[in-house]
Amino acid sequence: MANPDRLFSREFAILCISAMVFFVAMGASSPLLPKFVVDELHSTKLIAGFVVGSVAVSSLCLRSWFGRLGGQRGSRLLIISGCLLGSFGMAVMIMPSNIPLTVAGRLFVGAGQAAMMTGATVLAIDLAPSHRRVEGASYVMVAFHLGLGIGPVIGEAVLRLSSYRIVWLTLTLLLLAAAAVAFCLPHRGGHPDAPRSPWVHPSGIAPGLVASFGVIAFVSFSFMVPLYGREIGMNEVGLVFTVASISIALARLFMSRLPDRVGPIVAGTIAISLTLCGALVAAFWSSIAGVYVAGGIMAAGMALQVPALIPAVIEAVKEHDRSSAMATFTMFIDFSVAITAPIFGFLVTSIGYRSSFLISASTSGVALVLLHVVLSPRWAVAIHHRTV
Repeated sequence: MANPDRLFSREFAILCISAMVFFVAMGASSPLLPKFVVDELHSTKLIAGFVVGSVAVSSLCLRSWFGRLGGQRGSRLLIISGCLLGSFGMAVMIMPSNIPLTVAGRLFVGAGQAAMMTGATVLAIDLAPSHRRVEGASYVMVAFHLGLGIGPVIGEAVLRLSSYRIVWLTLTLLLLAAAAVAFCLPHRGGHPDAPRSPWVHPSGIAPGLVASFGVIAFVSFSFMVPLYGREIGMNEVGLVFTVASISIALARLFMSRLPDRVGPIVAGTIAISLTLCGALVAAFWSSIAGVYVAGGIMAAGMALQVPALIPAVIEAVKEHDRSSAMATFTMFIDFSVAITAPIFGFLVTSIGYRSSFLISASTSGVALVLLHVVLSPRWAVAIHHRTV
């Protein structure tokens, strides 16, 4: 007889493996892309910011559609489609590159990332017992971030031995491997006869607004550190991403049940405060050690932030609407990612790194205000209705 409290299963393991391989490829491109744009395509830091941020444009535009599709056809389709779209985007970059072609590839990668994240997160929630849903989402996000941590080291190692073209080819093959693993997931029917979910689900708006400001510090750090590292004597920064991802994995493993136990407001306050502190460390500790410490602190905050807000997204949402609600929530994050890299590319060029890190810290302060002024009253109402 199946244990109703059981979280881990063969299906959950396949999901985590596919997600991790997918994000190994995503992570491998993170420290290389800004340098690729500046060194290989002979462009500027500002243009590098637009190229890095372009990945979120297609993700933002398609996230709601993927959410509705997942509700009707099931999460497996989203996961496989995400891997195939991402592999095509990486394959585009194998060709002789220029800025428009690189942006085109990144747009396909962004679409794939939107499909994978929506499908994998919702499937993890569906597979988990009702009282362990956030824990299930946290564990699949550990797979995301383990991949993001391993990837940069692999990407830089391949580049040392070969060229950018071989790097993009390697990442294409990794994404195809992730698709092959995802094909092993059993088919789970969606809800084709259920009412169509809204394009923008109300349950995702307030948590998404908080997250859109809460992620800026870490996203801007991830964009700035490959170029900032050169100024403080770091030729390769892949290990910084690895340390950050280990911090994320450890935080999610040891705090996976915290949001279920204390709720999104307390857990969110802890998470966003950590990202704020990390940004301040980056601003005032201008050294290699400071980069590692700042990355580790911000990463721990990021580890907790998205899972902390998930209860506020899915509370009282019907099963066929979960994909739409999660898509709306993550759509706000996509928008933030899309504009953060270009904005901070301009800020770094204009006012330097320290001031840019301070500005990123202030956005975490805005997130804290929104958490307590906008989301907290809504969560109190939701809890009241649940207990009445």
